[in-house]
Amino acid sequence: MQKTTIYQDKKLKTSIILFILSALMIGFSVYLTRHYFELKFPTGLESKSLCNVNQFFNCDKTTLSLFGNILGVPIALFGFIVGVLIMGGLIVRNENYERTIYFTLAVNFIGCVILFSYSLFILKGLCPFCTLYYIVSGITFLYFFRKSKTMIPALSYLAVFAAIVLTIAVPVKMNIDTKENAQAAISTDVIKQFYTLANLGAPAIASEFKITNIPNAPIKMVIFSDFECPSCKALSEQIPKLMSRYEGKIDIQYFFYPLDNSCNPSMQRPLHQYACKAAYAASCMPLVDFAKTHDEIFQNQEKFEEGFLDKYVKSNNLESCIADPKTKERVVTLIKAADPFNVRSTPSYLINGAKIEGAIPLDQMYAIMDEILRRSGK
Repeated sequence: MQKTTIYQDKKLKTSIILFILSALMIGFSVYLTRHYFELKFPTGLESKSLCNVNQFFNCDKTTLSLFGNILGVPIALFGFIVGVLIMGGLIVRNENYERTIYFTLAVNFIGCVILFSYSLFILKGLCPFCTLYYIVSGITFLYFFRKSKTMIPALSYLAVFAAIVLTIAVPVKMNIDTKENAQAAISTDVIKQFYTLANLGAPAIASEFKITNIPNAPIKMVIFSDFECPSCKALSEQIPKLMSRYEGKIDIQYFFYPLDNSCNPSMQRPLHQYACKAAYAASCMPLVDFAKTHDEIFQNQEKFEEGFLDKYVKSNNLESCIADPKTKERVVTLIKAADPFNVRSTPSYLINGAKIEGAIPLDQMYAIMDEILRRSGK
């Protein structure tokens, strides 16, 4: 097949294919760059991501890895630039430009293969959106391979591409440096405050309800929580991030603490009318699946008034378990375990024995836990 220049091809089909491929590369890269900033510099209590499906399909592993950035600049930003340059060829429509794009795509494709292999074999997981970018990049490279005459770059355009990269990357790096300096100042203060807190030790009994179960972990987190509490939900949404960042290094126990006097003897009135029922339902589910149960109930917190708990109980055949007086006793035992820690609000939690009340921003949580690991040498 006689190869021709892609950008000088007058067929509308060629332009549409290039536009779609480059738009997909740009879209995936924008999401991943945004995810990088959200993970490194969280601004709120919630920590949601379309990219974190489970422990294997998880963007955080890649983002926090050695190859998550190049000289402090998120690697996804370079994918964005490649996508923009491909789309720019639809305007320039120059053979020398095309040769340079072809060369750039070859380098990009090699990088994608390396990153995919690193994620799969070293990190033992894949970033879904990264993988989609790799696939689209590979298709784009093969498209040029089939149709372009040569990938020998034009030095003039190579210099222009390098200038574009620097023009975009340098301000981003400066912005990241500014954010890191501000974050470091806050983190220093948070760490100082944390280490002034008294070490209250661990509850007299261990909870059988484990979100992670790492007995010898350097970070031990004990959570007193209420399934109907909005701030508790915010904390629950941070937990997957903590599990990913501190995989194998954090042990998380969950203690029921419903703000409802129908099961909590410390409560004078029923602040949360569904909280005890939610605790009963969670306690009746298989212990091995508690982390999944925990997430599912919190994710449907807004549906409690719509009868979510009744449907949940029925669909999981929990009626007899919830009616059993031993279920309430089981929950009350865990509630009473909070008494020595003077728990009066939720969420309250212990991090290595130090009590914190209320959900705090994720970056502050990271600062505390990073310092714990640093001091423990792990």
